[in-house]
Amino acid sequence: MRSVRLHASWVGAYAALFAAHAIAQPTGVSGYDLIELRPVEWHLTTAVDALDDYARVLVTSGNAPSTPLVWINGERFIIPSPRGFGLVLAQDIGSAGVVVGIAFEDPGLLIRSFAWTVRDGIHLLDLLPGTSTDSVRAVDERPWPECLIGCDCGFTITYATLWRGTTPTQVGGPRSAIGAVNNLGHAVGASYNELYRVSRPTLWRDGQTIDIGGEPAWQDGAAISINDRDEVVARLTGFGVFHWYADQRTLLPDIGDCSSRGWAINNAGLIAGESNPDPRCRSGRQHAVAWERDGQQYTLFDLNEFITRHPGITLILAKDINDAGQIAAFGEYDDGRERGFLVTPYRFEMSDPVPGRAGTTNTITVTGLQPNQRVHLVWGTQEGAQKVRAACPGGTLLIRDPIALPAVRADVNGVATITVNVPLIARGRTVRLQAVAPVECEISHTITWTFE
Repeated sequence: MRSVRLHASWVGAYAALFAAHAIAQPTGVSGYDLIELRPVEWHLTTAVDALDDYARVLVTSGNAPSTPLVWINGERFIIPSPRGFGLVLAQDIGSAGVVVGIAFEDPGLLIRSFAWTVRDGIHLLDLLPGTSTDSVRAVDERPWPECLIGCDCGFTITYATLWRGTTPTQVGGPRSAIGAVNNLGHAVGASYNELYRVSRPTLWRDGQTIDIGGEPAWQDGAAISINDRDEVVARLTGFGVFHWYADQRTLLPDIGDCSSRGWAINNAGLIAGESNPDPRCRSGRQHAVAWERDGQQYTLFDLNEFITRHPGITLILAKDINDAGQIAAFGEYDDGRERGFLVTPYRFEMSDPVPGRAGTTNTITVTGLQPNQRVHLVWGTQEGAQKVRAACPGGTLLIRDPIALPAVRADVNGVATITVNVPLIARGRTVRLQAVAPVECEISHTITWTFE
C-alpha cells in the first residue's frame, strides 16, 4: 500500500483537531506487579497475544515453530492443533472462554480458522465456516455459538466479515480487514480507498461504514481496537495514534518525539500500547505505555516507571488490557531473555514481615488504605491470577488457591497493622503474601518471602 506524508498545512489543521498531554501518574494506582508467563520447556521466549477479564492470557511460546498457550491462574494449557493441521496461531480470547485463531493445513500452507473453548482445559470447538485462507481476528465476550467473530475472509482478496454462529455478514468491501469487535456487534479495522489507494481507519456499525480518519482522505491508517462505548483507538501513518469517539479525534502523546502505537482500549477508556522514548528516533527500544483519559484529553504513562519492585526488566509492548486495568505485555530481562508478562495494577503498599522468622509473631504494615477500610492478608505457595470475589471485575488476586487470614481495619491515617503467628514448621518455607480489600476489590503488590 502507498503511504503519504502529511503536508505542513495538513499538520496544522490536524493540530487544531487533536489535543495532547504529558506523562502522568495513573489514577488510583501505586504501581504494577508482574507475573512472568514462562515458555514451555523446550522454548526460550514467550510473546503475548490477548487477555480477557479473568486474566486468562493468550501466549505464544517460542519462535518458529511456536506453541500457542492459554495461561490460566498460574497454569499453562497448550492449544491443540486440529487433526491434519500443523502450526496454530491464536488471535483472541473472549471473557466467555472462547479462543479463536488460525491453523495451517498439512500438506501445503492453506489457512483455516478455528475456535476453541476454555473449559477444564482447552477444547477444539469447530472449523469456522468460510473458504480457505480466511484469517479470524477477533471474538466478543459471548459464549459459543452466540459469540461474534471477526474474520478477514476470502481466498485471494479479503473482505471484512462478521460471523454469528454459522451466519456470515460481510461488512467491508474488497481489501478490507477486521481489527476488533465489541459486544454491541460493532467492528473496526481498515477499508480500502480505491481513489487514493490507501487503507482507511474504519468503524462498521449497524450497517454503516464510517471512515474515522478525518481529512485528508488520502492518509493511510487503520482502526485497531474498540470498546463497548464505541470508543476506538486507531492510527494514521506519518501522523500517530489517536482516540476516536462520537466523531471527535484526540491525538495520543508520545514519550519522546517518535511515533507510538495503541493496541487495545478497555471500557474505562484506558489504552495500552507502545512508544519510543528516544528523542532522536534513531535508536533504543519501544516502551510499554498506557494512556488515560483526562477530561477531553489523554495523559500518557510509561509502565516501566511503575514496576520498581521488578528491577532488571524492561516492558517493551503493552498488547492488551482488560476492564480491571490488567495488561498483557511483552518485555525483556537485562540478560536478553524475552518474556510475556501479566501486568497488574495495585492500590496500596505492604511491608515485608517483621522480623521475618518462623516460630514467632510477625507484623506486616499496609499503607495507602482509606480510614477504617477492611483488609485481609492472604497467602499461598504458587502464583496465579483470579478474581478477589465473584463480583469483582477482572482477575486481580495474584496467588493461586489463597488462604485468607481474619480482617483488620485501617486507622484514621489509612494504615493497617496485621500480626501473624508464624509456626516453627514454616521455617525455610517460601510463601506469597498479598493484602486485599475484598469490598472495594483492591489489592497490594505481592511479596515472596522465605521465613528464617
